Amino acid sequence: MASNTNVWNVRNVLNWTGKYLSKISKSPRTDAEILLSYVSNQNRLWLYTNFDLKLSKEMLKKFREVVELRFKGVPVYHITGEKYFMALKFKVNDRVLVPRPETEELVEHVIMDSKKMKWKRFVDVGCGSGIIAVSIAKYLPNSHVWAIDVDRSALDLTYENAKLHDVSKRVHVKKSEVEHVDVVVSNPPYLTQSEWEELPELHHEPYKALVGGEDGNNVYKYILQKYSPKVFYFEIAHPFRQSLKDVFEENGFNYKIFKDLSKRERIAVVWK
Repeated sequence: MASNTNVWNVRNVLNWTGKYLSKISKSPRTDAEILLSYVSNQNRLWLYTNFDLKLSKEMLKKFREVVELRFKGVPVYHITGEKYFMALKFKVNDRVLVPRPETEELVEHVIMDSKKMKWKRFVDVGCGSGIIAVSIAKYLPNSHVWAIDVDRSALDLTYENAKLHDVSKRVHVKKSEVEHVDVVVSNPPYLTQSEWEELPELHHEPYKALVGGEDGNNVYKYILQKYSPKVFYFEIAHPFRQSLKDVFEENGFNYKIFKDLSKRERIAVVWK
């Protein structure tokens, strides 16, 4: 950090860091607040009520270290090891995809529809940190959710998050598939190889959780062939690809596409 700032209080640190991270981040001020909250062990509201508090040398040193990690491209939630999703705090790491806001909208669709239809048995394919499985179990207290992933460390993290939110008895973590479920939900890897190469900001996140083959549709094809639920809920790439539309239609599926709050086609509800 530059030495021309007279006092390294909360306000000055946030202002300087926001400008510094603007070179690499789309949300530099938010990143700065999350990182300072992390090193100070306080929430972001505390920052705003203590703008004039001068930071200690020890805290500044630790803060500089995490800011430099972020400047090198490390996702902020991989630095802190936690992320809020559906108003719940989850543990995350660099082996799983950092949850996005649009995935919250996917889960909200699942929960709202399931309350109406009385669906109780779910499978989350490619569970990662368990955000989808645990959120469903938490907000649908009569549900059972099977969390599937090929990565053992992802299953361990899902179980850890299920215990954290007291739903481990209803979130069933396993590698193999299950049958006779009402709903299959998945945020699969859906980038093409070329799309991934054009998005260097994602290169610190796990490749297998992002890239779904040459056309981005490999995992969708697998799930549609493997499971026979009443309905599938998928997160999809924007815009809705013709190649994925062909996958649905050529296999006899009906579908409806929903836009997220940013007006991007992001959620596919699919059924026969």
